[in-house]
Amino acid sequence: MSASRVRRVVVAIALISTLAVPTKSVPAEEAVYQRGAVAADHALASEVGVEILKQGGNVVDAAAAVGFALSVLRPASSGIGGGGFMLIWDVKNQRSVVLDYRERAPLRATAKMFADDAVQSEDDEQNVPKRSVRGPLAAAVPGHVAGLCHAVEKFGRLPIAKVVAPAIRLARDGVPADEHFVKTRNTAMAAWSKLPNDFREQFKDFQNSFLLTGKSVAAGDTVTSPQLPALEQIAAHGAAGFYSGPVAESLLDLSRKNGGLFTAEDFRNVQPVRREPLKLNYYGYDVLTMPPPSSGGIAMITTLQILQELDAKQPSSSEAEAAHRLTEAFKHAFADRAEFLGDADFADVPVSQLISREHARELALRIDLKQTQPTKSYGRFAPINDSGTTHFSVIDADGNAVACTETVNTEYGSWIVEPKFGILLNNEMDDFAAVPGQPNAFGLLQSSANAIAPRKKPLSSMTPTIVVKDGKAVFVLGAAGGPRIITATTQVLLNLLHRKQTPNEAVQAPRLHHQWLPDVLDLEPRLQRDLSQPLTALGHRTQARANSAVTQAVSRTSDGLRAGSDSRKGGRPAGW
Repeated sequence: MSASRVRRVVVAIALISTLAVPTKSVPAEEAVYQRGAVAADHALASEVGVEILKQGGNVVDAAAAVGFALSVLRPASSGIGGGGFMLIWDVKNQRSVVLDYRERAPLRATAKMFADDAVQSEDDEQNVPKRSVRGPLAAAVPGHVAGLCHAVEKFGRLPIAKVVAPAIRLARDGVPADEHFVKTRNTAMAAWSKLPNDFREQFKDFQNSFLLTGKSVAAGDTVTSPQLPALEQIAAHGAAGFYSGPVAESLLDLSRKNGGLFTAEDFRNVQPVRREPLKLNYYGYDVLTMPPPSSGGIAMITTLQILQELDAKQPSSSEAEAAHRLTEAFKHAFADRAEFLGDADFADVPVSQLISREHARELALRIDLKQTQPTKSYGRFAPINDSGTTHFSVIDADGNAVACTETVNTEYGSWIVEPKFGILLNNEMDDFAAVPGQPNAFGLLQSSANAIAPRKKPLSSMTPTIVVKDGKAVFVLGAAGGPRIITATTQVLLNLLHRKQTPNEAVQAPRLHHQWLPDVLDLEPRLQRDLSQPLTALGHRTQARANSAVTQAVSRTSDGLRAGSDSRKGGRPAGW
């Protein structure tokens, strides 16, 4: 391709980023740091990361400290009862490492354990939670502590006690409640209050601890965390302080008494899985991102390559046309996600084919630039609608970086709390396909690639991503928010690379989202106002949606480091 042709294609893809006019004004001069930068969805978590860097820790130590701190600060999103993915770029050794500490299904889990949930009526859902969503059966074996302790031991510089110390301080001394904490807590309290009495009794430890026994809480009020005893055990004993000894005994006792599936064998030798990241050479940058059991990396790479194929043939000429192309690319990527993706340790996932240029070219040929197409033109399996989550990004001046996404799945996970140590368990079992081979409420089949099996990991949307240039990280990004993680991370990446936006501009920009099913194009308010009419003319069914995914990004340029935390969740970055 000629140099002039390349320039036209880049400009065409940059039109997609004209979707990215910030929702609110951003500072004319953003902070520029010289040594390290951290972007998390809570200001105190970002500050914890910088604190660890100043103490001589590296980016991995800082990321682990942020992960433990967010267990205290954002318990509705992530924590020691959950799991996640960490992507590391090591400049000295020129290597990238993926640590997969996603939760696993217990050994006693079965493929049809939630078959009754699949036929539960919508009316029932309002008052009686599905067993895959709330309660002891919803919890998969947590991997969070094993993952962060392994990262510090193998790739960090500091002892685990020093890394966990900030989280212990926050849990012990308390932190001011912010608007997001108050909102999520009040929402959960309202839902708990509507439950039948027997269910309220089942979740009483959750109500007594994380819901603060129902007392009124306003922004600015100091709240402490029930997790302090567990964090102290981890600081003293590392991962063994969670998976053996009194913490493990209490978790197993809780599971036995409440009809859960955990056994001592589930907790033996819990270790993260090291994986190779997916890699895409994209306009001279190396984009490193998550492999399965995350679907995010494959879907993002597919989308980026479809856009390249489309714009190489006929560059888009308007914002609406760029939005249409992006939407169609997302729909094909999500249809692939629903049909093929799952835990590649258990299912035959054709990763190489799905991220190949040939596959992207074939999908691009199926896109009509003048109109969208019927649902059946994209796929035949139903997607899994996972949600929740937190993401944070860390970078230093040398170009070392960590992108980390963690979760307890939906807000406050399973609502099951071990009261002695204050551990809130995830509800990750709901991320599996409930009944593979049977039609769901939409009449579509669930793919067996994501069926429940012992020790299997459920499919995820998490998309931690690092962009490397000349052997050093230049961008670190990711998102929280279920399937919107994929579309949000992709759009922030386009903003950073093509629009040349700063991290703050890139994460604040309004976004669109389409996941193939339901067949609705979500547009944040500014986009709904400006693009709804032309996109409707192309056959899209649009709706305004204000609550998008939450993104965090950092960058390294010749004059220093920058960081952006998404205002959608009240985050604030830090650096030095």
